Amino acid sequence: MLDFSWAEIFVVGTVALVVIGPKDMPKVMHKFGVWMGKARRAFWDFQQNMEQLAHEAELYEQDEKPPDQDKPHE
Repeated sequence: MLDFSWAEIFVVGTVALVVIGPKDMPKVMHKFGVWMGKARRAFWDFQQNMEQLAHEAELYEQDEKPPDQDKPHE
């Protein structure tokens, strides 16, 4: 998905600490965590819906086959 090195994460964290300040950093990190949780749940829900649609499409395609296709011709 996203590829961040530890050095990049450290730089972003240091800049955030300087810009936001140590007093408000816990609040910001909490909100960030809440947003990440919501994003993960939304992604998981989307993924489950896509898998369900694919499964239903496969079942629909199986129902459309003529019955003679499954049997070998004699």
